[in-house]
Amino acid sequence: MNANEGPGMHEGDGASDENDLLEARYRRALTLLPAGYREQRGEEMISTLLDGATEGRRWPSRGELASLAALGTRLRVGAPGGTPRAVATGEVLRRTALAGLLVMGLWHAAMAAGDLTLIASQRGRHMLYMSYSHWHLAFRSTLDFGRPLLYLGALVALVRGRRRLGRILGVAQLGLMAAVLACDKYTATSDQAALLAAALVVAIAVWLGFHRAAPRIATPRRWLLAVTGMTALVLIVFAAATAIGLGGQSRTAGAGLIDQIARVTAGPLIPGLAALFGLLRARRSPIWPAALLTLGLPGLILMPREVILFTQGKAGHLFYGDLFAGAPWPGMAAYMAITDTILAAALAWVLYRHRTRSTAIAA
Repeated sequence: MNANEGPGMHEGDGASDENDLLEARYRRALTLLPAGYREQRGEEMISTLLDGATEGRRWPSRGELASLAALGTRLRVGAPGGTPRAVATGEVLRRTALAGLLVMGLWHAAMAAGDLTLIASQRGRHMLYMSYSHWHLAFRSTLDFGRPLLYLGALVALVRGRRRLGRILGVAQLGLMAAVLACDKYTATSDQAALLAAALVVAIAVWLGFHRAAPRIATPRRWLLAVTGMTALVLIVFAAATAIGLGGQSRTAGAGLIDQIARVTAGPLIPGLAALFGLLRARRSPIWPAALLTLGLPGLILMPREVILFTQGKAGHLFYGDLFAGAPWPGMAAYMAITDTILAAALAWVLYRHRTRSTAIAA
């Protein structure tokens, strides 16, 4: 008879030692699951695993371990059976993913609109073909125009409930971003490093937040209308700005107009709107402040460089053509730092107010 009787054990069997060893290893494998879930379902799961094990088995299979790890991940990000904190974590991840896909998609759509207008002009064709070979131009154009399609395509797929497609596109954008940055020898020190970090945050949020047990988006029509309207506005504004700039009397005058628009969009506007939206939503829930704070953290990568430049009496950036070049000192790094501080304060305030009740409410 087994010294440690339990579900799935076979009393009086000569293979009891092997069963004891397998059960102990299954119990260790169950530590992949949250403690509360193990207390409720642990014995049932051990019994099921032992009953399904073939005779003579001494180790859990790789498939069983992978399944337990996936279940543990889902439970920690809001799958049924998770704690209220896990449910709130899942909501934060989904808001981070959706907001990140929208912002990154609009930014790259703006750049693509300007590039298309440039290519369509005689000056643009001359400039581009003088700079790159035909193959290099085709490669860079595919990457540049593919990024907004991946971001916005992933967003639309997730909002419409096509989670598998949305997750694939949401992670694929990271690979495309890495391919673009591989052409930049100054990636480690330029603003592109923050962009790559933001793409990584978005990819993780998409993959973890939109698991198969995640709830559907509560307001899909509102999201689709916002994506359509904002994308159309960005494309029109940046295409028109590029066209006006190309038609200016001098190249400097044309570049000045585009630079002024970039100063607003890549300067205080986007972080300011994020801070305002986060403050407004904080009256109801900490979900949006936490999501926007998470999304803004990669921008702080730029702070050390900006501090060094400021102490040197410089207001510009190290390399011409950086993502936020031309923005007033100290550029996006300071705007993101101010925004993150505001969002962190709002998050702390709302968590204090809601500390005794669940925060997993619809956005």
